[in-house]
Amino acid sequence: MLIHFLQRQAKVEFVSTLFLLRQTQRESTTGRRFERLVHSVPLWLQILAVLLLTWILVQPRYVKAKSTQRIAIVLDSSASMRVFQDQLPSTIRSEIPRLQGNAAHIEIWLMESDPSQGKLYRGTSTDDMLESLKKWSPTSGAIDPENTLRVARSLVGAEGAITYITDTPTESTPPYNASTIAIGKNTDNCGITGVSFTQRDGNLIWKSIVRNYAGTTQQRTWHLETPEGRSPTKSITLPAGRLTTLQGVFPANQPRCRIVLSDDSFDLDNSLPLVQPAPKTLLVRSTLSKESASLNDKILTSFPNLQPAAPSDTADLILTSTATTPRHSHLIVFPQDKATNRPYLTGNIVATRHPLTDGLNWQTLLVRNTISIPHDAADDVLLWQGSRPLIYLRTHPTSGNMALFLNFDIQQSNALKQPATAVLLLRFCEQLRENKRAPESRITEISEPLKLTRDTGENAAPLSFTSSALDGSVIESSTLPANAHHLFAPKTPGFFTIKQGDETLLTSATYFADTREADFSHCATDHRPASSSATAIDRHTRDDHLWRIWLGMVLAAALGTWVFSKPNQRA
Repeated sequence: MLIHFLQRQAKVEFVSTLFLLRQTQRESTTGRRFERLVHSVPLWLQILAVLLLTWILVQPRYVKAKSTQRIAIVLDSSASMRVFQDQLPSTIRSEIPRLQGNAAHIEIWLMESDPSQGKLYRGTSTDDMLESLKKWSPTSGAIDPENTLRVARSLVGAEGAITYITDTPTESTPPYNASTIAIGKNTDNCGITGVSFTQRDGNLIWKSIVRNYAGTTQQRTWHLETPEGRSPTKSITLPAGRLTTLQGVFPANQPRCRIVLSDDSFDLDNSLPLVQPAPKTLLVRSTLSKESASLNDKILTSFPNLQPAAPSDTADLILTSTATTPRHSHLIVFPQDKATNRPYLTGNIVATRHPLTDGLNWQTLLVRNTISIPHDAADDVLLWQGSRPLIYLRTHPTSGNMALFLNFDIQQSNALKQPATAVLLLRFCEQLRENKRAPESRITEISEPLKLTRDTGENAAPLSFTSSALDGSVIESSTLPANAHHLFAPKTPGFFTIKQGDETLLTSATYFADTREADFSHCATDHRPASSSATAIDRHTRDDHLWRIWLGMVLAAALGTWVFSKPNQRA
């Protein structure tokens, strides 16, 4: 329409008379400028036709009053998201309109990428959803969000919208047509990565490693806290990407203490709670002859957490050559043959699949054809040579005690020189020690699965889980069934105790040890939208059902333009 107002610059032509200009319209001679609109019926009909045709080609759609868009927002459960948690409300609030699209209403699911965690929110209010986000505290390690995205897709349906919010851009496109938003950035961090203990001059020495994840040199301070006070603050300089070791004596007569590093953006690895480690011990007694006494000495001195049983103590494990029924104690049976120079066994050595023999090589084992103890059909044979069972495991049907039979004279073979033999015996002793019901004190990682040996009978007392502060005061206490299958350490660093009735099963200090989540060098911002769904548009909007009328009006306007543009015959 604006083009109609523009006039071309007139060309000057010299003629000999003025009669040729008598019927011409006045034209602009000053260049391009707006002129008065010359009313014309064909012009208005053409403008009407163009507007109607443009409306039809745009294909306008109207939002349905009752349409609802289902939205699933999956949050990265990794602990590194704690640093960028303040950015989540603004990110989600700006993302909701895009996810809502043309729908009149929304239904929101707020979920974590850790499938073991429950839903954070489900409802129709964005404000309520953001309010529930304040209680979220991510502490997990690196988790593949595929399983949670699959659940999210099943909740929102094929036409719903899914977005995954993380702090590190993903290299590949997320499955299930999910969009991705990365809100991270490179952040300097220094943290405690682990701890170990050694005995020196009767003192318990702790050693802790501090790592600088940043690309520049960092300055930090640290101190040791006990229920009675704290040590003087010390400064450390951490070169870029390097490790530094801290060590000290565990405070005497103190049940617990804590190493504290100065604060930075990531808080989980700035403290290391400690308790004196006291693993469960296995009491061992030997009934072997004097000729085989060296077996007892080698096992006791080579394997950790084994102690000789006092005469008044009930032994957990008995080394024997005569007993074969593990009724009251576990057994390791070493048959003895007084005859010498027996021939070596022949035949292929075959190990069965079992946790005690997994990955062990027995092909260099040389065994003489000494006396053997017949095995039962219920025994688990671990190692064969030909048709002879060399090693097998027997379990007592009532007590549940186990007996490991080395079904040959071990001193007339090269078994004591085989690494596989030592590993087998060590695994068996560790299995017995772990299954022993006794108090234990150790360091655990946050959210670590806990395996506790406890009473699980019908009349068994429930488990009490107590989180405590450094001074021993109770922070939180809960009760769990005695047969609870899944037990985990707390999600934040601290101290906790698990009891069954009046018996303490575990005393522990838990700390953050996932170095992958403490490294922010790969964090960045990114946005990968998902492909739009045509079915979702059809579901939430409707087309212009009057388009046929508009098309008819276009044709009528074109016909009117042709009629009014015909020459006036009468003129």
